[in-house]
Amino acid sequence: MYIRDGSAKAKFDEHSEDDVEYVGSTAEGTPMFFDTASRAVFEGEYDDGETIVDRPGSERELENQASIAEAIEMLGDELGWESLSEFGREHTRDDENGE
Repeated sequence: MYIRDGSAKAKFDEHSEDDVEYVGSTAEGTPMFFDTASRAVFEGEYDDGETIVDRPGSERELENQASIAEAIEMLGDELGWESLSEFGREHTRDDENGE
């Protein structure tokens, strides 16, 4: 899985790449991901400057009724967003439109 402009490759130990979407980058530059299978948001970290791996212990599961848009908003309030991916922007737009 490549993120942003293709400059970094993501490789995960605890998450299947088929189930993971890149959400965006926090104000501090931490890449954030959403695992669609486990309904959890987690942080990534650079292991060699070019590859992003999942940061152990950073997983935050969504509440049963919570949407990914609510999680994106909550993380934005807590950490601030430097940028959102297309996935992140689409899901915040969907929530604003009541979808």
